[in-house]
Amino acid sequence: MTIFTLLLLLSVTFTLHAEDIPENEVLTIDEPIPGSMDIEFDDADDLLPKTGDFLISSNLLMSNQLGERWAVLTIQNRSSSQRLLDREHIVALFANGEKRYPQYSEYTFYGKEQKTMTISFGESKFPIVKVETRNR
Repeated sequence: MTIFTLLLLLSVTFTLHAEDIPENEVLTIDEPIPGSMDIEFDDADDLLPKTGDFLISSNLLMSNQLGERWAVLTIQNRSSSQRLLDREHIVALFANGEKRYPQYSEYTFYGKEQKTMTISFGESKFPIVKVETRNR
């Protein structure tokens, strides 16, 4: 078997096993917001994250053409004890001033543990500009 034939067979095999995802559903990384940018909306609903021992050490915001909003968050449990992170510990701020909890989020953290997770914030025509937690 020639190298060309082998490469052709491998190419066909990978193509057959590739996911068939419509282009408008594919998530892309949103442009990062400069860290020094102050964002202050009128806060009519005053939605704040539940106080806890969690710190977001990094985040990556993503969206698709359908308006789905996602965040890849690296979160650290600052306590030396085990803690449960639930959806009310995290709030996303959207570009129109709306604040929203994630659709679902419940993770157990051991003391001082750090985890990275991908979390959905539902659909919005406005992008997420910030994701936050609130510490004790």
